[in-house]
Amino acid sequence: MNPSKQQIIWGAAGILFALASLKIHHEVKVEMGRRGLAASDRIGDLRVGSEAPDFSATDLQGRPVVLSELSGSKAVVVDFWATWCAPCLESMPALQQVQEEFKERQVEIVAVNLGEDPENVRSFVERHEYTFRVVTDEDRAIGSRFGIGAIPAQVVVDTNGHLAWIQVGYDSGKESELRQLLEQLAQ
Repeated sequence: MNPSKQQIIWGAAGILFALASLKIHHEVKVEMGRRGLAASDRIGDLRVGSEAPDFSATDLQGRPVVLSELSGSKAVVVDFWATWCAPCLESMPALQQVQEEFKERQVEIVAVNLGEDPENVRSFVERHEYTFRVVTDEDRAIGSRFGIGAIPAQVVVDTNGHLAWIQVGYDSGKESELRQLLEQLAQ
């Protein structure tokens, strides 16, 4: 039984996809190691205690989001993510739980989607019924300001505009630490 030309093409495409995926995975791991992105006290050149880089964007509902205006009165959780990122998707339900738990308090969640089409992001958010604010960073300018080299990445900005929490990657064991911090900041 000889494979057809179409089967050979699909097989070759599958092999190329697998090789490209392995190369990307390897490059991300090497970059994370080079930058030390697993550290929980820094991201890029920013450290806990650093002034948070300001940004302005428009959320999916068309409302302006200016970090410095939000952080002047609230603690702000800024979550960097993408729909293709499995750990990001794993962390989103926990982010929604934080949204529900703190929605009546002085805490704002802003999920910054990196590099994706706004309509695809909107569809994803609506499908999963996430209620936190979502902005798209198509050109990754916001992510660059924060030194984002890997996602998911999460920072908490206190009411003085300083970084109070930095988390790169998703670790469900850190959720209680985040909640404790937000309890302190929301008082």
